[in-house]
Amino acid sequence: MTDTDLWNAFRKGERDAFRQIYDRYSRELMSYGYRITDDDSLVEDAVHDLFIELWHAKKLSETDSIKFYLFAALRRKLANLIRSRNNLYGNGFEASEPGLQASPIEDDLIEREGEQQLLEQLHRSYLLLTDRQQQALHLRFYMHFSNEEIARIMGVNYQSACKFIYTGLKALRETVRIL
Repeated sequence: MTDTDLWNAFRKGERDAFRQIYDRYSRELMSYGYRITDDDSLVEDAVHDLFIELWHAKKLSETDSIKFYLFAALRRKLANLIRSRNNLYGNGFEASEPGLQASPIEDDLIEREGEQQLLEQLHRSYLLLTDRQQQALHLRFYMHFSNEEIARIMGVNYQSACKFIYTGLKALRETVRIL
């Protein structure tokens, strides 16, 4: 069953669809939450509250990615819980505007989200490189071969190996510059 079908079944009130969503994503959500904060009980409560709120929601929007929907909801929930906790106990930050307080977790979340988007874009760009460029970059940066060794492995001359690496890196740099 696709995410869209599963989500639509849940939106129609099918309990089994809800159970499947919980079984499919709860562990991943916990793991994601632990990367946001080291407060295990806060993460567990947030994930369980998220599913309770989901179950009691009167109207849910459509989505073609349940995972994205849940991860974004958990990120917002944790940010709000952490902000509330910081406001309750004081977080040592001055408010930049009335009613708003800076939160290091929000900054960290934004930074991580930006890094994730950049990595995804780089991966997509990497897949657009020629097979030879991909092979040369893999040998250079993952296998840590020298350019001379890469040339021998690929069966090309030294200048060609260098060109594969250079043009591949140049294409990836263009991706970063565009973002």
